Amino acid sequence: MLIGQTEYKEILHINLLDNVRRKLINKLNVFAFFAVIVCSVVGVALNYFLRMRGESGGVYILFILAGVPLCLLYIYLHEVMHFLAVLISTGKKPEIKFGKLVASCGSPTISYGKAKYFFVASFPLIFFCATLIPLCVLLPPEFFPLPFIPLCYNIFGSFGDIYMIMRALSVRGICRIIDSGTDIYIYLPETAKSEN
Repeated sequence: MLIGQTEYKEILHINLLDNVRRKLINKLNVFAFFAVIVCSVVGVALNYFLRMRGESGGVYILFILAGVPLCLLYIYLHEVMHFLAVLISTGKKPEIKFGKLVASCGSPTISYGKAKYFFVASFPLIFFCATLIPLCVLLPPEFFPLPFIPLCYNIFGSFGDIYMIMRALSVRGICRIIDSGTDIYIYLPETAKSEN
């Protein structure tokens, strides 16, 4: 494959929808789902017992229930953050797709170096942690579930992005990464082309 003036050879192709990876992704999704529930329950209980000390829990339960739909909204916002990161780092618009159990953002025509790929893949995790953690601390205790439950989802829901970052960064030397959303290709340079 020719990228710029350099010929690249494919050294790794990861299809996130093949049967083996689909099973792994399903297991990760189940783990993430239960991890979000456990962390949310523990977090909101600790917040109630440590910060609210004996206040009525009625309104607090409503805010806990309101945190759940925010997680559903987060799925879309996560992909929008990937979209913005690609736009910021490359000036190009990727595609956002929402499937049955998969949401993705990518393009088969946009390539990244390691630093840009790290930025694009980690942007939602970093952005939402930087936004939601201060809200957990600064908002009055009864509002705590509103940022905290989506924060848990953000952390555990970003495992796929973290996995892809680790795979890309483990490649030695200069490489190019193409992420179409469900297929990731990593290329190493073969030879430099001479300029005409």
